[in-house]
Formats: sequence, C-alpha cells, structure tokens
Amino acid sequence: MKRLLISSIKEIYSWFIRLLSNSNRQNDIVEQVCYLMSFPNNDQGLIEAIQQHYPIVVLYSKSCKDEAKILEKNGVSIYCLDTINGLINAIKQLSISKVIVADNYFACLGDIMFKETQTVYQLWHATGAIKQFGLEDKAAMKRSKKDKERFKRVYNAFDYVFVASKKMGEVFKRSYGFSNEQILLTGFSRTDYLVNGTKKNKQKDKRHILYLPTYRDRIPLEKWLLDIECVSKHLNEHDLLQVKLHPHVKLTQEMIMDNVEWIVSNQSADDYIKQADVLITDYSSVAFDFTVANPDKQLIMYWPDEVIYEEITGIQKGIKQDFPQKVVYTLTELLEQLNSNQQIDNQRFNQLWNTYNDGKATSRVVGEIKKVMDGEK
Repeated sequence: MKRLLISSIKEIYSWFIRLLSNSNRQNDIVEQVCYLMSFPNNDQGLIEAIQQHYPIVVLYSKSCKDEAKILEKNGVSIYCLDTINGLINAIKQLSISKVIVADNYFACLGDIMFKETQTVYQLWHATGAIKQFGLEDKAAMKRSKKDKERFKRVYNAFDYVFVASKKMGEVFKRSYGFSNEQILLTGFSRTDYLVNGTKKNKQKDKRHILYLPTYRDRIPLEKWLLDIECVSKHLNEHDLLQVKLHPHVKLTQEMIMDNVEWIVSNQSADDYIKQADVLITDYSSVAFDFTVANPDKQLIMYWPDEVIYEEITGIQKGIKQDFPQKVVYTLTELLEQLNSNQQIDNQRFNQLWNTYNDGKATSRVVGEIKKVMDGEK
C-alpha cells in the first residue's frame, strides 16, 4: 500500500512538472545559465566563474540554503526547489534558460520539454565512482517499470557530462547510457580548489588521520562503522583522528576522546582533506579528492561490509585493482596498514581517475558553456 501511494505521488509530481513546462513552452529562450544545486560546496567557484560571463540562476535544495543565500548576496537569483512557489519559478527558469547545469539526478528534468536550442549538462557531485549508480544501481533496478522509465527520462534529458577521466566517462556510459560524444574531458571543477588552494596550517607535531565514510541506507551501523574508540586506543601521541559522519548517521552515545576530533556534519570536508596525512574511507568519492590533493599521502580503503554493499548497491568492476594500496576488511588489517612504513605513491591512481584534474578544470568547463552560449556548438 505504501509503495502504491509513493508511486501515485510521483506520478502526480511528473504530471505537475509537465503542466508547468507546457505553460512556459511559448516563452523565448534567455541567454542565461541555470544551475541546479543539491550538494553544498560542490561548485567551489564555478558559479562565480560563470557569472563573470553570463547571468546565472541557481535552483537549490534545502540542504544548500546557506550557500544559496551567500550567492544571492552576490547578485545571483535563487529559487528553492523544495517549496511549491519555488518549484513553479524553477520550472520556468529551466524552460527558458539556454544552458542548464545539474550537480545530481533531478527528477523534474525528465518531464520538462526542452527545446533544441537548450543544452543540459551533468556536472555530477563526485570526481570518480566506486559504487554503482544509475542503470547499474542494483537497488534501482529492483524498482517498478514506471520508476525505471522515469529514471531513463531524466538520463535522456542530458546532452553532455563533465568528467575528469576516461575512466569516469566509461562509468557514465554504463550508468546513464551516454555516448562517446556526450563525454566532455574537462576535469572536475571542484578539484581546482584542492589542487590550487592554500593549505591551512595544522599542528606540525600531529599526524592527521581523517575518517570520511559514505552513508548506508539499509545496512546496520555496527556492520560498517569504524570502531572509533578502539582505533583511538591504538593511536600514538602524535596522532589525531578526525571524523566526519553523514548527517543522517546518529551515534547512540557521544564519544569524547583526547585524540579524536568530530567534524560538524554540514561543514565542508575539503580543507580537512587537504591537510590530512591519511584518509580512511570506504565507497566514498572523497578517495579521488584526497589523492589529487595529496599525491604522496596514504589512502586506506576500509570495506568490512563489501559482500552486503555489493549485493545492495553494487561496486564498480575492477576498482580494487586501481587503488594505491590493498583494500582492508578488518580493524587489525586497517591498523597494520595505518602503521606501516610503506612508501606512498598515488600517481598511477591519479593518472587513471584524476587525469584532467590539474587545477584548470573550471576554465575548461566554462569554455564548453561559452561555446554553446556564443553559438559555436
């Protein structure tokens, strides 16, 4: 009964979007860029770079409210996608903008009747991919026929995708059904900050160990979360463990330890990534961010729930062979790798996945947008 109700609500939403899109069908296309934002700190200056050349409108989800408000103060028009009035205005902007840039899957895109003179880009929110998504997401493929049709309508709305490597291009070809012509090898804009930005001063006598796990929807916390208390006991006096969990992860009790720092969930991880000596993660794309920011620092992939995760979501084939070090599955293996004196070299990994993340990605992304806006493409 619940699934039927949810499906009915989604059908009503699709009908509403088509109605709004049709009502704007006669409006002329405007020489502006429309940016769909669902991930805070994902553009890292791209919006401002676009604004230097063209008017830009930002359509944001409530998780990006603070960032959107800052952009508004800088002259950017903003609309919240999570309110009825905001959604109505958002569909109008999407219907009239010459260029649309999206940082994620947005359901509304599948029901808007875009004109041939409009171009829709997928910017995405991750440098590379460890877990499967789109057409390869095992959970999504178990959904109803109507759901799958709706997913594909959204995938088909995109004309191009910006990627940082041929590897990621291949992922999008499998995940969204894109062709070679739709893959733009520009680099991932957000990594410019990781490559070029000044690193903050850190405690020189401390080794900064950063733990950034991804979120699991249907896997019990105890099956995958690192035993913070145990790791804390095994660290030496020169180690500092910094932990940033997903906002949806709630611990049963607060753990206060002298050598553990808890990072606020809504705070950007980028500065912590840049100053970290070690990153511990699992299926999160922060692995790619870390190695491009720190070519000679240690990346530890901790997969205690690999079998369950592979079954529920799916993992990119062959990705384990790409990592600089072997994946670890137990706390003992993790501590051994953490305290090993192995020489770290992320060069091969970066060549495969961060090929075009050279600190100039934003200018190439803006260059592609300019081709469309200036009628060269």
